[in-house]
Order: sequence, then C-alpha cells, then structure tokens
Amino acid sequence: MTKSHNQKSKPKHPPKKARVEGTKSNLLTLDNAGPIQMGFWVPNRVWATAKFLIPLRDQVAAKKKAGTLAPLLPEMQDFKAWVTSHSVYRMWVTSMIDQANAFIWSLDEKTKKEIKGDGDVLWIEGYDSLFEILNEIITTSPSFNTTAQVGTPMNGLLAVAMATEAGLALFHDTTFNLQFQNVLNAWNTFLKSSGSLDKLDIHHPEKEGSWISKAAKKASVWDQMVHDSTKPGYGYDSWNSFFIRQFVPGARPFKGDPKININIGCETTPWQYENNVNLETPFWIKDVDYSLLDLFGGQRQWAKLFEGGQIYQGFLSATHYHRWRAPLDGALVRSWVQPGTYFAQRPAQGEDPGTWEGTQSEPYLGHVAARAIFIFEHKLCGYVALICIGMVEVSTCVIEPSTFIVEEGSEPVSITRDTEIGHFEFGGSTHIMVFQKDRVSLEDWAVNAKKHQNDPQPTPMGSIIATAKT
Repeated sequence: MTKSHNQKSKPKHPPKKARVEGTKSNLLTLDNAGPIQMGFWVPNRVWATAKFLIPLRDQVAAKKKAGTLAPLLPEMQDFKAWVTSHSVYRMWVTSMIDQANAFIWSLDEKTKKEIKGDGDVLWIEGYDSLFEILNEIITTSPSFNTTAQVGTPMNGLLAVAMATEAGLALFHDTTFNLQFQNVLNAWNTFLKSSGSLDKLDIHHPEKEGSWISKAAKKASVWDQMVHDSTKPGYGYDSWNSFFIRQFVPGARPFKGDPKININIGCETTPWQYENNVNLETPFWIKDVDYSLLDLFGGQRQWAKLFEGGQIYQGFLSATHYHRWRAPLDGALVRSWVQPGTYFAQRPAQGEDPGTWEGTQSEPYLGHVAARAIFIFEHKLCGYVALICIGMVEVSTCVIEPSTFIVEEGSEPVSITRDTEIGHFEFGGSTHIMVFQKDRVSLEDWAVNAKKHQNDPQPTPMGSIIATAKT
C-alpha cells in the first residue's frame, strides 16, 4: 500500500545511534556547535532553524483546523500540480521530506528535546504540508527576529531538506529550478506591493515580527538608514523598498586615496580569504574552495586574468545594507548577471548521508548560485572583480542603472568609486572580491577573514580593502 500524501513522514525505524557531521566536527551537538550569530546564513545549529520552522508549521496546522488557512496561490497550485504530475520530481520531493525527517530523528536525545514542538520532532509532516508552508511564507512578509533565520523564512523550511541526497538532486536540477522560480517570483511580486508593509506598521511598532520594534532598532536595522518615522511604512511603499533602503548621505564615506586604494563595495561581515587561486579546481570537494573558471560562469578570458590572485568573501545578513557601489576609480570593462541555482548546497559536505554543515556552502554558492559579476580596471591595481551572489530565497541580483551592464565586446564604462551599480532583493546574501596576482596588498581584516566571522558588526562599506603594490 502506498503512503498517503497527508501521512506524517516519520521513519519506521529511526536510527538508534545519533548521527552528527563526523567525529572531527560534531557541529550538530548542543555542546560543540560553536557560536551562532543572528542572520548568519544556514546556521550550524540545526535547532536554530527548528525554532523558526516548528512554530510556523504549528501556525499552518492551527489555521487549517480553524478553516482560515489561505488557499494556495495560483502559482503554488501550478507548482504543486507540476511536481505531482512528474513522477521523478514527486519521488525526489517525497524522498527529500523523508530524508530530512530521518536526519532529525537521528540526532542525539538532548538536541531532539531542544527542538521538540508539538510532541514530535518531524521536520515536515508530509507532501501536502510542504506546499502549505511554502504558500504561507510567500503570502506574508519576512519577520524581524533575533534568530539565525531573520529575513529568510524559506531557508528555515528547507535548510535541512535541501542538504539531503534527494534535496541536492532537486535543487541542482535546472528544470525544477525553473518551476520553483515561479514561486519565488510570486513572493517577489507580493513583497513589492503595499500589502507587504504589515511589519512596518507605525501604529503597532511592537507587533510580532516588526522591523520598527525596539529590538529591531537595537539590532542596528535603522542605524544611519534613511527613514521617516512619522510616515506609514517609515516612508517606504513596500517591504522590498525597505529592504534595499539607503544610508543617509555621508554615512559611509569611501576612505583612502582612490589612486592607490580599492574599497569594499558591499557592507559585509568577513568570511573567507584565499591566495594563489586556481583557474580550475573541483570546487565541490571539501577544503578546495574556489575555481575561477566557475566563479566567472565559464568565461575563461576573464577568469584567466585572476589566476594566482587573491579572493576575499564576505557575508550579508538580512539586517545589512544590500546595495552595491563601485569599489574604485577606473573603468567597468565587463558586467552581467549569471543565472544559477536557488537552494543548492555543496554536495557531500557532511561525512555521512543526510548530514549538513551549511556554512561550508558559502564559497560553493559563488560558483553555482545566481550572481551579478563586475570586472573593473584600475590604473595601478589592475583588474578587480566584484561578484554579488544571491543565496536561497535571495535569488534576485539587479544591475542598475542599466548603463552599467557592459556586454562582451562593448566599450568600457568610466566609473567613479562610491557610484551605485545595483542591489540584491529580499534576503541575506554574500559577495566576493577578486584581485590579480602581485598587484595589491589586502588589509589584515580581509586576509584574516576567518578570525572576523563573528564580528558583531559588518565591515563598513567604503573601507579600504586593498592597496596597490606599485
């Protein structure tokens, strides 16, 4: 007898022995998880996502019981119908749910108790439940909270599931991603509407999930950001326009001498640094992080410019500034948006099936996720690349104004540092800066990026990141 879609996806024989990432890391035990920072994408603590997902799951169940659950949007109906009518994808989705639940059941008892919800530790209750929760997410605006899932609710739902064997197959599949894009587009449309301002309600600033609450202000959401507290939505007409809010004039001056210095073009928390970068590497293998050819979307002529050079990578949480600015005075010689995946993680990133260590996927996403790629030329510092990478539901990278889209073979565009060149939309993200071999010296905070991963505040945009060696 086949299992009903509504049946809870609970393994018949949960593993007796707790499975963690491996004896070397043990990141999924409560005692050895390491630090957790609000907004850090795909946190190592599995219960950080559970504390977001389980209440959301319960909220959907309560609405369903009361008969108040909103019907599936047409886009969600179409997506569910497409998955259901294609046996391979229905198999993968069902297997992904089963594997995610099996992993949660395999955790040690102490961790399971920590994430326990309504009497069970099921991650996703079943096939229908997955689409109901997705629908609830894309019909609401992201909430402010002080957890790792601030601003990325869909990631809270899929963080474990997308790292399973079936999840990896799904979210690396081009056809599936094209269908899932319709769901993300529906959410994007809502987040650009006035109906998405419910959590910027000046009449109820302390309502649950409010981005204008005392807690949000304490978390620096509004520090030096443009707003008018007397106007509805703090002066913004949608959640997305709030998300890409500007700094007040003068808040982030670009420092140093533009003749010899390169500035950081995104406001980020340092994540990783690598020197002597290879043109081609198996970037999906543990401890091999960057492959220039893949970072540049297979554009070998541009990738080769940076062979043997240096890479800096930084992370943006949903509470950070999400616009990009030109990092130097010089010329923009090439730029484009490279299509890519949405919810893909690095394959085999754990030592056992079903395990995960999401933060290991940060470098990986630079090679496979949707991203905006800019290549600049500086008189003394040579070629410098800025790669702005969309992560999970943050799938939209916008080069704006369009005059800064420089096609292959087009004339370079003159650029001045601190000029706005584009932005992300709705969520946390990451970015990479690439420098040519022997042309620049990077600042200590960039070279020792890993030591700064838990800095309480990001490195201010406009900070000096590199200085010409000449």
